Amino acid sequence: MESRTRTELLHQRLHSHGLTTPVSLTGGPAGVVDRLFALQGQDLPGAIWSLGLRSGSTLGEVAAAFDDGTLVRSWPFRGTLHVLRAEDVHWTLALTSERILRSAVRRKVELELDAGTLAKAGAIAVGALSDGGRLSRRQLLGLFEADGIRTTGQRGYHLLWHLSVTGITVLGPMDGSEQLFVLLDEWVLRPRHLDREASLAELVRRYLAGRAPATEADISWWSKLPLADIRAGLAAAATELEEVQYGSVAYWQLKNDSSSLPAAADTASRTTSVVLLPGFDEHLLGYTDRSAALAPEHAPLTVPGGNGIFKPTLVLNGRIAGLWSRKSSAKKTVITLHPFTPLPVRALSGIRRAASDYGRFLGAPVEVSSP
Repeated sequence: MESRTRTELLHQRLHSHGLTTPVSLTGGPAGVVDRLFALQGQDLPGAIWSLGLRSGSTLGEVAAAFDDGTLVRSWPFRGTLHVLRAEDVHWTLALTSERILRSAVRRKVELELDAGTLAKAGAIAVGALSDGGRLSRRQLLGLFEADGIRTTGQRGYHLLWHLSVTGITVLGPMDGSEQLFVLLDEWVLRPRHLDREASLAELVRRYLAGRAPATEADISWWSKLPLADIRAGLAAAATELEEVQYGSVAYWQLKNDSSSLPAAADTASRTTSVVLLPGFDEHLLGYTDRSAALAPEHAPLTVPGGNGIFKPTLVLNGRIAGLWSRKSSAKKTVITLHPFTPLPVRALSGIRRAASDYGRFLGAPVEVSSP
């Protein structure tokens, strides 16, 4: 079994994530999702930037991939919104929805959402969205309220979540900066359907394509499927996989994945040195063990209070070197860097390039300042 140093592990992950120079992923935003399978999408603007960054696409081009039905958002993993190919929604929900729904039984009781109320909400949604209907979150919740279903507190969110996890609705086309609910079976005309063994193998294969090297524990945490299922998936895809070692732990990758990397001596020079990632990006969030990229003392700064809210990160050679924030006006966007330690001079040109990439994506000038 080959061993990986920390530097080699991080460089290979940058390659898997499509965070190399020049942009290594073809096929626009859809090509990014083909590589990463599903990207956390609870922060829609951040998810759109994750897609634009990796594909070299503009904000408008990413939005078009939602409008034409190529990409959608739903809740297939960890009960959290993800961006994925429309054709992959049905089989992923078939694999994960039972566990997701079971994990929320207690919460439904707390919110007083019984089976009758959930069925009524489903019927309202189907009636309003049939034959090509499209509704915003506010509009759909308004219909529930008008029919006597309270949506205050977390009830409204949970109703929308339940409709998507059970395969009734999905978030599809854009309306400005907002995404609209549509009926899943109307919006996705050519769904893929896989049996359970094939689904587990596909999940493992697709996860590793965009995040390798990674451990079985990483895949289990990311999908919220038990280790027994992940090991079954690894076994089913065994002819396509190989193990490498980092520290004393076994990591998995697709066979020949390392062959598409630059030679070891040339890796650092050809890998993107600086990346401005949004919060919740898969580069950090895609693993249960983030210690290779994020120093323990910087974790509380990246996820303040351990509240699950990930800040936008400044990445140098695969390591989280700081945070960044932005302020936009009608004329320009100003990025402010918050490095954990003083930045090396050699990183400055990469920072300017990363800011330029963000400006290309936004279609507006971007400046960089220090706090």
